[in-house]
Amino acid sequence: MMPKELEMPPLPAALVRRYELADDVRPLADRDMPTVNAAGERLETGIEGVVHVRQHAHPDHRGRLTEVVNFNSSFWDEPVVHAYCFAIRPGRIKGWGMHLKQADRYFLCAGRVRVVLHDGRVRSPTFGAFAQFHFTDESPALLLIPPGVWHADQNWGDTDAVFMNFPTRAYDAAAPDKFRIDPHSGAIPFDWTLRDG
Repeated sequence: MMPKELEMPPLPAALVRRYELADDVRPLADRDMPTVNAAGERLETGIEGVVHVRQHAHPDHRGRLTEVVNFNSSFWDEPVVHAYCFAIRPGRIKGWGMHLKQADRYFLCAGRVRVVLHDGRVRSPTFGAFAQFHFTDESPALLLIPPGVWHADQNWGDTDAVFMNFPTRAYDAAAPDKFRIDPHSGAIPFDWTLRDG
């Protein structure tokens, strides 16, 4: 039986059978949970303190323009004190990495990347949780990764992926705020297979 919230308004008689056949479907399955609101904004990030902001590309016949830094946005609640660009080769994973004294603020300039986060903060309400964010040229976004959250970036495209990072602290060459775990070590249990479905 069709759930009440999926019931259709009255249809012309010629279209009724199209939908009647879907009243009983096998095998049954769980319905997807909502992931975006009516404006297309992500409902939640899955990890406390992570901020994901979808940006808008403005294309025309010459190319496209995408705003990255706008200090009127609450995403930039800490000043820009340092910025750098990094690339990931096709098929490679960069990570796991984590910082204790800074947040990372990512923007993908080019490529196709899955950014996977793992909350390692014992006192966090989302301790142990994973979250995934998919970035492409067609879906620009900003991602704030708080201190204590492990992150790894997997290039699933066929060209170099290029990110800009605007960390909340400048790099300290004498005492780098960077901790690393091999993504294939099993220390953070994550299956890097990209699955269909």
